[in-house]
Amino acid sequence: MGILQKADRCMDEAAALFGENKLFLAEKKAQETAGLYKSCGAYEQMAKTVNFMGVIYASIGDVSMSIDCYLEAMDVAVEQGSTEIIMLVNNNIGSLYMELGLYEKAVRYFNEALELCKPPLHGERDNYYQELLMLHLNLCISYTGINEFEKAEKHLSDAILFNEIAGSAKNRFLIDMSQAHMLWKMGNEDEVRDHVEELVEGAINNINSADYVLEILSLCNLFMNMGEFDAWKKVIVEYERFATETENLFFQKTCVKMWMKYESAIGDTEAYNKLCVYYANLHSMQVKEQIKRLGDTIDLKLQLQETEYERRKAVRLNYTDMLTGMGNKFKMRNDFEKLVSENQDSGGAGITFGVVDIDFFKSFNRNSGRVTGDAVLKEVSSIINESIRDKGMGYHFYGDEFYIILQETDEDIIKNIAEHIRLELAKKQILHESSKVDEYLTVSQAYVIAPDVKVPDEFSRLFKTVDEVLNDVKEKGRNAYKIV
Repeated sequence: MGILQKADRCMDEAAALFGENKLFLAEKKAQETAGLYKSCGAYEQMAKTVNFMGVIYASIGDVSMSIDCYLEAMDVAVEQGSTEIIMLVNNNIGSLYMELGLYEKAVRYFNEALELCKPPLHGERDNYYQELLMLHLNLCISYTGINEFEKAEKHLSDAILFNEIAGSAKNRFLIDMSQAHMLWKMGNEDEVRDHVEELVEGAINNINSADYVLEILSLCNLFMNMGEFDAWKKVIVEYERFATETENLFFQKTCVKMWMKYESAIGDTEAYNKLCVYYANLHSMQVKEQIKRLGDTIDLKLQLQETEYERRKAVRLNYTDMLTGMGNKFKMRNDFEKLVSENQDSGGAGITFGVVDIDFFKSFNRNSGRVTGDAVLKEVSSIINESIRDKGMGYHFYGDEFYIILQETDEDIIKNIAEHIRLELAKKQILHESSKVDEYLTVSQAYVIAPDVKVPDEFSRLFKTVDEVLNDVKEKGRNAYKIV
């Protein structure tokens, strides 16, 4: 089993442990996973794993470690040009602020995440609509927190819509919770009271999930404000069972805090005082004054990262691959959408989508070393740029693949470009001892001619098609090109 496959398996195990609320075991397994991904150069997967570690730390109440993980994941994601991971990190930072009741700051990060939440290049992710659902719910909660109810209602409606598309019943409790809080703050108290039993049932059914702790706390606060003491107690009793079974200090501490509020509200001073002592004992086992310092900790760490993050963000916004000087993933998609938009009035854009893949580059890189490998990538990028000249644009954003967008649909011209790339690389006579097709470095090429692209959404389809054509070239022996 290769390192990448081992890392994928470890990630599945970490996710399973997290789902079983074995948070400390999940954290250790996630750390192992991140190390494996890093060792094999799978940096996007590493960033996604580190972001997941941040979620685990947040679930056990270690917000300082959580924000460290989010910032590390953000750094790698910006470097790799991964909008999906940048989106996830922004959502998670927003969630930390939301938990602290700092809703205006939360709104900023949720909106940034929503702006980046787009379908990926190779079709839609399985959890794409779930991501949209959670972002809209988070915005609904945050706008409710700052009394901007019109915006809150709009995001709630969008969340309900995306839940219907996703077809998931597990989100119903979150939607009902968000709606109940919004209606209560808007003054529609009778409508909320009509659904108390449904809220209790939803809480009990979802109480064994680590990422529902915030929602359970929020529901208890709502019942406290409503004076619904029986419903409030039912939720705490069930949560206490869960906290005891998991033997998780953070959950137990959260449960004690719930009981303290409850006993205080019903006026049982003796019970409340006993709970205070118990809570103090639990609290001494965690970082002192952690809750008080949470907001300052997040602000400080974000400020320390501001200069470096802005520099990396500027690189991303400049759309440049730092190794080759070619456009990166952001530049490629932006150029495509701009080209199509500019030609919509004239009946669509004539485009050829191409990909150039260095044959057996991983083995070359392994045998020749990273420095030589980087030099080869620069050489190939120069050949591509010289070959396409004023006919299009070249891009590089990971590994051994280069992408090309040509404002040209003449098949003979495309053949000339492909042949020029092949011959110019052959002239370089770069030895490739582990190649299975030639003693020198070669490339496989694929081109898809699209004479009348009319909508920017065609990007994902063309990207997928050209990769399929490239796979066909590889299966038939490599060191060749195919135009369809």
